[in-house]
Amino acid sequence: MARIGLALSGGGFRATLYHLGVIRYLRDSGTLPHVADIAAVSGGSILAAHLVLNWDRYTGNDQQFAEAAAEIVRFVQFDVRNRIVRRLPLLFPLRLGAKLTGWEAPGLSPNALFERYYRRFLYGDRRLFEMPEKPGLHILATNVSDGVLAVFNRDGLHIQKRNTSDSDPFLHIQGQTAAVAKVVAASSAFPGFFPPVIITANDLGVHEGQFPSESFTDGGVYDNLGTRAFNWLKGYRGQGYDNVLVSDAGKPFQILGNAPLGFIAQSIRASDILWDRVWQLERENFGDQNGFHFAPVTRIIDTHEDPHALHPVVQAEVSTIRTDLDRFNDLEVNALVAHGYEVTRGLHRKIADRGIWPVLEGPLWEPLPGGHSLLDAQAGPTSPPHASGTARTAGTSAQARLARKLRRSSQRKVWSTLLDWKDWPTYLYLAAGLLLFVYLPIRFYRLHHHAAMLTSVIDSIAKGDPDIRLVLDLVEDDPVTGWPLIPITDVDTPAPVEVKGVDILSYSRIIDLRNAWGGATPMTGSGRIHLRDRIVARCTAEAAAGRKVVLHTPLPVADINIDSRKARIPSPSAGFGRATRMASRSCGAKSRSISRRRPRTSRSRSRPRSCCAFRNCRRAACRW
Repeated sequence: MARIGLALSGGGFRATLYHLGVIRYLRDSGTLPHVADIAAVSGGSILAAHLVLNWDRYTGNDQQFAEAAAEIVRFVQFDVRNRIVRRLPLLFPLRLGAKLTGWEAPGLSPNALFERYYRRFLYGDRRLFEMPEKPGLHILATNVSDGVLAVFNRDGLHIQKRNTSDSDPFLHIQGQTAAVAKVVAASSAFPGFFPPVIITANDLGVHEGQFPSESFTDGGVYDNLGTRAFNWLKGYRGQGYDNVLVSDAGKPFQILGNAPLGFIAQSIRASDILWDRVWQLERENFGDQNGFHFAPVTRIIDTHEDPHALHPVVQAEVSTIRTDLDRFNDLEVNALVAHGYEVTRGLHRKIADRGIWPVLEGPLWEPLPGGHSLLDAQAGPTSPPHASGTARTAGTSAQARLARKLRRSSQRKVWSTLLDWKDWPTYLYLAAGLLLFVYLPIRFYRLHHHAAMLTSVIDSIAKGDPDIRLVLDLVEDDPVTGWPLIPITDVDTPAPVEVKGVDILSYSRIIDLRNAWGGATPMTGSGRIHLRDRIVARCTAEAAAGRKVVLHTPLPVADINIDSRKARIPSPSAGFGRATRMASRSCGAKSRSISRRRPRTSRSRSRPRSCCAFRNCRRAACRW
């Protein structure tokens, strides 16, 4: 019986769908049951794991195959990448809290979300030992710790050794209980978007001392075709293969113009050049002469060779469809599957003399027939007729319309698919966007407008009443900053008060209690009260001559400082003490700031002092 090997390359969901068309042709031609081993990488491992776990359905009748393929198509159209992107900002606070507290939270990583979707849609909680013996599935990943190839299969984990001459170049770890979803997540963890997947001894079902935790990333980093596994499998299985079919859905290398590249674009371009060089080396090492037969997505099938093939202009656009993990629409799904089907049939026709089964002719297979069927679109006339029958007035052909639609599929979709009304985080971001970009700007504008209006009103009031302006100045600045201190001396008797010839036009007092007492601490007597008096008086010429200003207060205070905006008080004369120092040459308007400490509970000293010292005065109010 013929032994056939099948290698499914990486390439995101584009590879998954392209390989689905390959599998369908192998099944229709009767070749699929003879596949002995499958080596899969990245996007190819997504389909390969589902294939071996549902082998009976894929090799069954048309309805069973269609049901199994529908699960793959439903997963591809689930928009996995964007669903993960929408949830990452919501998980960031939890991840930050876990990092600060030292709590391990592997379930909050992008890989954990990816693995969760694999479990939900494709694999459930199936383990490696539950995979069938035939065909044997070998999922390839890259060991980040050692930079070598790693293979997961039914027997566990095999890690390539470095610089060894052993007969077996791989180290075997008994890890049959590893979850298929986690292994596929490691094989398809595209660098840059997904961090490396950490696999522990507990994940493999072995003791801690048997396997240290190691990181694994996309298998395409080491071998994107999956061909190297078959050299090892020959010795591992003890037998070779009649033919090895390599389904290559890798992204073709793009030639750029002379436009300058930025820092990030340069890094991406260098990575593309490196990966393309690795792909070229793999093709050189495993060519058709070694029994490897390649079915690349870039191959164009001539319609003279296969009359059922897609039009060449359509095939050319199919090969440029993006390699991504976002949602693929019905047209993209049908185009990739149909192209994989026709390329595999073209390869079968090429090696028919070395094959056992005849080439299967007939129409292509599409998983989603209906409104987006490429076969139905191509069935129409290539050039719609027109009344005049001239080329100028002829409409666009169906093939040109399909090619134009598929050309748009080559661009990676980011912003247009970032939000989805069927996914609940979209509504959270919509609410946050309304809050940040609608409500808060409107609220800020209203507050700014209200504050500007209040400022205008206060300025208008302040212009009419100087005391309002003083209050505003006190709020914004120290009330006595820059005011000279007027010295005060003790006297034995209070200064006489004489108000004859003096008219008080206005008198206002501003009391600042901000530093008097905070309210939360006991009253210790260390607080200060600021009083600012403004007096406007009119004096006759006789009364203004030799007149002095005397201040009286009924409050018992322990200490007092008197500051004046301008030191216009004359020097004291004998016998007047503090009151003399407070005298003014004229009875014009004066402003004083009085800074005093909060009154103590005990009475002040009994020694009589001048009322201008604010000590032991029993008058009902301040006066001249």
